[in-house]
Amino acid sequence: MAWNADDWTFDALEAHYETLCRYLSMHDLGRVLGYGCGTPGMTRASKHLREAYDLGASLQA
Repeated sequence: MAWNADDWTFDALEAHYETLCRYLSMHDLGRVLGYGCGTPGMTRASKHLREAYDLGASLQA
């Protein structure tokens, strides 16, 4: 989650994550980037909690 909602906010983090996935031979099954979530209230009001829940639910066997 990040306070900043600019499109470049997660660029470095995503690049690092993708590098780790390659290095560890892991496959990305999805991600939720919490733009504009600088406070608990902002996070609760965002769509990101539902996105994270849905992603987690989709990973269950």
